[in-house]
Amino acid sequence: MNPLYTRLINLIVSRLVVISILLSLAVAMARSENSWANADINPQPLVWLAVVVGLLSVFYFTWLRMSTLYLVQGYVQLLGDVIAVTWLTYQMRDSAFPLAPLYLVIVFVAAMILPRIGTIAIGITCALAYVGLIMAFKVGLLVGGYAIVEQNERYLQNNPLLYVVAILALTVLGGQLAERLRRSDAELEAAARDLAQLRAFNERIVESVKSGLVTIDLSGRIVTFNRAAEEITGYRMKVVRNKHLRDIFGELDCNFEPERLPVTPQKDEFRRFEADCQAADGRTLRLGFAMSPLTSESDDITGYVLSFQDLTEIIKLEEEIRRQDRLAALGKMAAGIAHEIRNPLAAMRGSIQMLQSELRLDDEQARLMRIILRESDRLNRTIEDFLKYARPRSLQPVAVNLERLIGDTLSLLQHSSETRTDHEITLQSPPDLPAIVADSDQLKQVIWNLARNAIQAMPHGGKLSVTLRPLADQIEIRLTDTGTGFPKDNLERPFEPFNSNREGGTGLGMAIVYQIVSDHGGRISIHNRTDGTTGAEVIVTLPQTTGSPLLQNDILADSRRQLKRTPSGVPALSFSSSAMASKPASDTKSSEQS
Repeated sequence: MNPLYTRLINLIVSRLVVISILLSLAVAMARSENSWANADINPQPLVWLAVVVGLLSVFYFTWLRMSTLYLVQGYVQLLGDVIAVTWLTYQMRDSAFPLAPLYLVIVFVAAMILPRIGTIAIGITCALAYVGLIMAFKVGLLVGGYAIVEQNERYLQNNPLLYVVAILALTVLGGQLAERLRRSDAELEAAARDLAQLRAFNERIVESVKSGLVTIDLSGRIVTFNRAAEEITGYRMKVVRNKHLRDIFGELDCNFEPERLPVTPQKDEFRRFEADCQAADGRTLRLGFAMSPLTSESDDITGYVLSFQDLTEIIKLEEEIRRQDRLAALGKMAAGIAHEIRNPLAAMRGSIQMLQSELRLDDEQARLMRIILRESDRLNRTIEDFLKYARPRSLQPVAVNLERLIGDTLSLLQHSSETRTDHEITLQSPPDLPAIVADSDQLKQVIWNLARNAIQAMPHGGKLSVTLRPLADQIEIRLTDTGTGFPKDNLERPFEPFNSNREGGTGLGMAIVYQIVSDHGGRISIHNRTDGTTGAEVIVTLPQTTGSPLLQNDILADSRRQLKRTPSGVPALSFSSSAMASKPASDTKSSEQS
């Protein structure tokens, strides 16, 4: 706020106070019977002046609120005061009530408001007004004025010459004071401006930092909460202010209790820790904190500063990297083992078949031969899964109608021997689902493995729902079942090979699914349902394009031409189990599921 504005407001208020005091003194002296009081004082001029000053105060205040010409208003108010004092001095010319000192007050106020030249101008105006009034009485232009002009013992305190000298002296001193005040105002304004800029700059720095910043007092209550902290946690500053730290972040760390921290700061005191916290929307976040003391200029600790970052995605990426390393190592091992087993297994199977054809076997021996051949076939399928995982073939991207592909795969699963009559499989898809560029055979493998897992998790029947949803530049495939859900240990490491809880399973199905989805640049996540229904939910997100840009353009162009000739699939697809059929042998080969 402009300091001149504040001083003008104070002048308006002070003027009202001074006129009220003068009016009270005049009334008291007029009614007093003491010898020192002048019983001839007429307070009526002061009454009129109080009324005028009140009206002018309203006018001055309104003008101040509507205009920023504060210096002009200062001149107008002070000149008005000079006129008012001169008029009042004339009206009370024959009274012993001393009014000339009011000129000194005007000069002093001018020094507080106006610049040096303005103060001198107002001081000279006061002196001329007073001298002019005296000369007017002396030459007879005005009648009366004995209390002002005559200089006897009674009115010695009203000696005009003394007042003129005092006015001029105060004018000179007021000019000096005005100059110093002007410099002080300029310096104060510059300092305030620099401070405001520094404060705004610091606020911009704090708000621009991508790490969350929280300051707390010694009792652990939140004082500040920057924008990054709001974005990470979902809480707003106005909500968390004055709340305890644990109300927002929970119990952070057993070593971090604001109430138990030392009140004497240490230069090397700096702590780092991690904690699981809950966001405003209920998500669980893994946050990494750094805490340091907040000290005052006297080195007294006044609180603590905590900076934190969201480590949730970083930890997921680290787990992803570790998983990839484990998968790569296991893949190399699986490839080596598969090659070492496959060759002697083929020789053994060939030898058994030759013996079976050349020897005369009884029923028990024939049964044992069939068991050996069947188990060798099972081992061969397991080895094929190993090789698919260890040495996946390169992608063959084509335009894929995802709804039709998934519908065909689910139809095959519906008519397989593993599906019961009380299994219900539904497919929901929007009518305008865009085509994607991907390897259709590998995507069939993904859907087959995931859907087969869901069917196996519902041994007594249930419902499998597959929902397709387009995103910005991706397609989401959501599979939801009403089965037994994933075991807890599988949720912790769901895509590691050889991680199976099902009897006879190799634990490579989910590992192959994960590898195929990753090769397509997609993501897969699994979790148990939290909507009050038992079962699991798998979400696969695939990009709409896979491969080089030139190949993508050619494939999508062919896809558009095919879509113009071929009608799109229905939005919702349901399968019933009333008609069961055997799945073709070419489609029965699939990986054992975890």
